[in-house]
Amino acid sequence: MLLRIVRGLASEEVVERIQWFEREFGMSFEEFEEKYSGQKLEAKLGRAYFEWAELVNSYKGYIEEGQVDYSIEEIISLTPKQVALLTPKRIELLYQLASTRVESINDFAKKVRRNIKNVHQDIQTLRKLGFVKVTKRRGRALVPETLVREMTFLIR
Repeated sequence: MLLRIVRGLASEEVVERIQWFEREFGMSFEEFEEKYSGQKLEAKLGRAYFEWAELVNSYKGYIEEGQVDYSIEEIISLTPKQVALLTPKRIELLYQLASTRVESINDFAKKVRRNIKNVHQDIQTLRKLGFVKVTKRRGRALVPETLVREMTFLIR
């Protein structure tokens, strides 16, 4: 089964993509920008320029404000085992996580009125699928955040 996802990138993914561009073009974004705007690079590299610029700006926003604002659209192929992991309760958690401000997994479990252990397991499963990120705050608090903005199942 195919799944079309619009999701935000985690800060680590933004860094990885910036590093990929640096390796691909053998230079920093600033050097690339200077050459591109000076018309020393082919115009067909415009798409790469704009994507790289958006990644760099998103990372700067992350450094300044702690938020990454960069989304991508992907079509991924799910194995039957992965599809089975997307239970109605886990999909509901994604929906609730997108619309609820939470301070920790415990706080989230209380807000969705579910067992903390089950919510924690579901969050970990969604994290492994790449739909959720979990960050530590205030020492031990694990704060879940959805990366998924939109999800469409494609049956072909």
